[in-house]
Amino acid sequence: MSMFIVDGHCDTMMRITEPKEFYNSFTDTHINWKYIQDAGVKLEIMALFVEPQYKPYQSLVRTVELIGKFHQLLDEGPKNLILVKNKKDLEKLTNDNSVVGFLMALEGAEAITSKEILRTLFACGLRLVTLTWNQRNHLADGVWEKETGGGLTRLGKEIVAELNQLGIVVDVSHLSEKGFWDVVEVCSGPFVASHSNVYNIASHPRNLKDEQIHALVEKGGIIGINFCPHFLKNQGNATISDVMEHIDYIYQRWGPDNIALGSDFDGISEGARGLENLSKLPDLCDLLAKKFTSAEVEKIMGLNWKRLLQEILPSC
Repeated sequence: MSMFIVDGHCDTMMRITEPKEFYNSFTDTHINWKYIQDAGVKLEIMALFVEPQYKPYQSLVRTVELIGKFHQLLDEGPKNLILVKNKKDLEKLTNDNSVVGFLMALEGAEAITSKEILRTLFACGLRLVTLTWNQRNHLADGVWEKETGGGLTRLGKEIVAELNQLGIVVDVSHLSEKGFWDVVEVCSGPFVASHSNVYNIASHPRNLKDEQIHALVEKGGIIGINFCPHFLKNQGNATISDVMEHIDYIYQRWGPDNIALGSDFDGISEGARGLENLSKLPDLCDLLAKKFTSAEVEKIMGLNWKRLLQEILPSC
């Protein structure tokens, strides 16, 4: 059986105008159906990102539009493409080499102003929520709001508890540092930083400090390494070797069980050199194989994501 590869975050939905473009590979996106097949990706976590011009008042309307667009993409796709909503769907991916899965994520929870709205989005297939983008919303402060020192609001804590109850993954990428620590306290199980890197290597506010990574590991969560050059290196052009440096940094301190991929493709202007689009993932796999055991490579490339989803997603 081929390797179970998972990309934990992309913004390709924001770049797709018509589903046929995605499947015919006529776009200049970092991810399309051909690249998914070329890379051997089993599961792509597709973010629905509400553009700034819709915030805050049209956030829910825009989210619903994006959900409709996401389901249209699935409906017009090949028969071996499935929406992953539960553990049974993960089993389908595992048991059938030909099956590929998409998982619906929401990047920035401006639309979630009540538990009732969250339950409706869950019924539409939502299975991962990035609590904020960079700015403040009803749930918490994002990393842009550093001066306020704000974390989760009272509603934010209630929503995290509801996410845990429903079986939706809690994602702290883009969240303020105070919000991160609130999630550590409130979240009943593992959570993720789906597309964040190591602050001690690249001191971007979107990256996690060592004490944050340690807390995430202690909760059984994962950190998805982001291919954005600004998150990989403080100065100069980032390359695939810089991605390896972030992976190795975490590995040397916490082992292989909490490292994953979260490319951020199509949400960034360009990837690191050597990882220009999703089809280049096998090159990263080859580099990992020179440094780690085959079992460790499989964990980093996707099995850590799979383990976490098996724990969090509903049974059926």
